[in-house]
Amino acid sequence: GVIGGFNKERVIHSPAKGILHNVCKITDIVTKGETIAVIKTNDGDIRVSATIDGILRGLIRDGYPVTQGFKIADIDPRKDEYQNCFTISDKARCIAGGVVEAIMQLKGERGL
Repeated sequence: GVIGGFNKERVIHSPAKGILHNVCKITDIVTKGETIAVIKTNDGDIRVSATIDGILRGLIRDGYPVTQGFKIADIDPRKDEYQNCFTISDKARCIAGGVVEAIMQLKGERGL
Protein backbone atom coordinates (compact mmCIF):
# COMPACT_ATOMS: atom_id res chain seq x y z
CA GLY A 1 0.00 0.00 0.00
CA VAL A 2 0.84 3.66 -0.09
CA ILE A 3 2.87 4.90 2.89
CA GLY A 4 4.11 8.46 3.07
CA GLY A 5 3.20 8.96 -0.59
CA PHE A 6 5.26 5.98 -1.77
CA ASN A 7 4.06 2.59 -2.98
CA LYS A 8 6.16 0.24 -5.08
CA GLU A 9 9.25 2.42 -4.60
CA ARG A 10 9.41 1.19 -0.99
CA VAL A 11 10.21 -2.39 -2.02
CA ILE A 12 13.61 -3.26 -3.43
CA HIS A 13 14.16 -6.32 -5.63
CA SER A 14 17.43 -7.99 -6.51
CA PRO A 15 18.86 -6.73 -9.80
CA ALA A 16 20.74 -10.01 -10.35
CA LYS A 17 21.32 -13.57 -9.21
CA GLY A 18 24.04 -13.94 -6.61
CA ILE A 19 24.89 -13.79 -2.92
CA LEU A 20 23.58 -10.80 -0.97
CA HIS A 21 25.96 -9.00 1.38
CA ASN A 22 24.47 -6.29 3.59
CA VAL A 23 26.03 -2.87 3.95
CA CYS A 24 23.20 -1.52 6.12
CA LYS A 25 21.02 -3.17 8.75
CA ILE A 26 17.34 -3.06 9.67
CA THR A 27 16.58 0.20 11.58
CA ASP A 28 19.23 2.21 9.65
CA ILE A 29 18.09 5.55 8.25
CA VAL A 30 18.98 5.52 4.55
CA THR A 31 18.91 8.10 1.79
CA LYS A 32 17.92 7.61 -1.83
CA GLY A 33 20.90 6.30 -3.80
CA GLU A 34 22.79 5.05 -0.74
CA THR A 35 24.22 1.54 -1.09
CA ILE A 36 22.36 -0.78 1.27
CA ALA A 37 23.74 -4.10 0.00
CA VAL A 38 26.02 -5.67 -2.59
CA ILE A 39 25.23 -8.75 -4.64
CA LYS A 40 28.25 -10.86 -5.52
CA THR A 41 27.67 -12.43 -8.94
CA ASN A 42 29.81 -14.50 -11.27
CA ASP A 43 30.35 -11.31 -13.27
CA GLY A 44 31.32 -9.08 -10.33
CA ASP A 45 29.66 -7.07 -7.59
CA ILE A 46 26.40 -5.19 -8.10
CA ARG A 47 25.40 -2.39 -5.74
CA VAL A 48 21.84 -2.28 -4.41
CA SER A 49 20.74 1.27 -3.64
CA ALA A 50 17.98 2.74 -1.51
CA THR A 51 15.14 3.86 -3.76
CA ILE A 52 13.79 6.47 -1.31
CA ASP A 53 14.79 8.18 1.94
CA GLY A 54 13.55 6.38 5.04
CA ILE A 55 14.14 3.70 7.64
CA LEU A 56 15.25 0.26 6.50
CA ARG A 57 12.41 -1.90 7.80
CA GLY A 58 13.21 -5.18 6.10
CA LEU A 59 16.35 -6.75 4.66
CA ILE A 60 17.24 -10.29 3.64
CA ARG A 61 19.95 -11.78 5.83
CA ASP A 62 23.59 -11.39 4.93
CA GLY A 63 25.01 -14.19 2.78
CA TYR A 64 21.62 -15.27 1.41
CA PRO A 65 21.51 -16.49 -2.21
CA VAL A 66 19.06 -14.41 -4.26
CA THR A 67 17.63 -14.62 -7.75
CA GLN A 68 16.95 -11.70 -10.05
CA GLY A 69 13.71 -10.00 -9.04
CA PHE A 70 13.70 -11.50 -5.52
CA LYS A 71 12.37 -9.08 -2.87
CA ILE A 72 15.35 -8.17 -0.71
CA ALA A 73 14.49 -4.99 1.21
CA ASP A 74 11.71 -2.65 2.35
CA ILE A 75 12.07 1.04 3.22
CA ASP A 76 9.52 2.96 5.30
CA PRO A 77 9.57 6.68 4.43
CA ARG A 78 8.27 7.49 7.94
CA LYS A 79 11.62 7.77 9.70
CA ASP A 80 9.91 8.05 13.09
CA GLU A 81 8.32 4.58 12.77
CA TYR A 82 11.30 2.81 14.36
CA GLN A 83 9.09 0.36 16.31
CA ASN A 84 7.62 -0.98 13.03
CA CYS A 85 10.99 -2.63 12.39
CA PHE A 86 10.16 -5.11 15.14
CA THR A 87 6.56 -6.00 14.27
CA ILE A 88 4.80 -7.81 11.46
CA SER A 89 2.68 -5.90 8.96
CA ASP A 90 -1.12 -5.81 9.01
CA LYS A 91 -1.05 -7.80 5.77
CA ALA A 92 1.13 -10.54 7.29
CA ARG A 93 -1.08 -10.60 10.39
CA CYS A 94 -4.19 -11.11 8.22
CA ILE A 95 -2.56 -13.94 6.28
CA ALA A 96 -1.46 -15.63 9.51
CA GLY A 97 -5.00 -15.30 10.92
CA GLY A 98 -6.43 -16.91 7.79
CA VAL A 99 -3.99 -19.81 8.10
CA VAL A 100 -4.97 -20.36 11.75
CA GLU A 101 -8.67 -20.31 10.82
CA ALA A 102 -8.08 -22.84 8.02
CA ILE A 103 -6.17 -25.15 10.36
CA MET A 104 -8.88 -24.94 13.01
CA GLN A 105 -11.55 -25.63 10.39
CA LEU A 106 -9.63 -28.66 9.12
CA LYS A 107 -9.07 -29.97 12.64
CA GLY A 108 -12.81 -29.60 13.35
CA GLU A 109 -13.77 -31.50 10.19
CA ARG A 110 -11.40 -34.33 11.06
CA GLY A 111 -12.42 -34.43 14.73
CA LEU A 112 -8.91 -33.65 15.94
